[in-house]
Amino acid sequence: MTDLTAAAAGLLLLAAAVLAGLPSRARLRGTPRPAAVRRRPPGAHVSAGVLVELTAAMLDAGLPLGEAVAVLGGSRKDDTGAALEGVGSRLRLGLPWHTAWASAGELPAHLADYREALTFTATSGAPSARSLRSQAAQVRRAAYRRAERAAESLSVQLVLPLGLCSLPAFVCWGVLPVVLGLVPEVFG
Repeated sequence: MTDLTAAAAGLLLLAAAVLAGLPSRARLRGTPRPAAVRRRPPGAHVSAGVLVELTAAMLDAGLPLGEAVAVLGGSRKDDTGAALEGVGSRLRLGLPWHTAWASAGELPAHLADYREALTFTATSGAPSARSLRSQAAQVRRAAYRRAERAAESLSVQLVLPLGLCSLPAFVCWGVLPVVLGLVPEVFG
């Protein structure tokens, strides 16, 4: 029994030493971090719901829709701000809603949601802050549903890796001691 236990303990220590000796990603010099791990700078993304709420507040304050979009764009110093500022300036020049947004090019998802939320208000000719606030609630619900679907998908995708990681631990800490405890009774 002691020889078998010593051999199992030796194998476990050997495996631990090999794993400890492998270089981790943090110790490797010059290895870039994956894009998914890189952190975004703070304030890099404002949700469409917040943008719609801010637009509604500016409409309540008396700004026209084109000016409100331009003010939102001017408050951001990134691609989102540049796109919104360009659309706002085209709307101030009198271009139709769809034409002003078409020249903005490919939009990120949150700006596409923002555009869709404002489309009815802009095309009906009666910019109403009340309707924009209800649109903001709809945009938030849609974003919440998308996040829920992504979390459900992630849970399904994580079953196999987590199972492969926990199964050896279960065997080493749960099954192996029981088998080693039964060996002397069976063969002894």
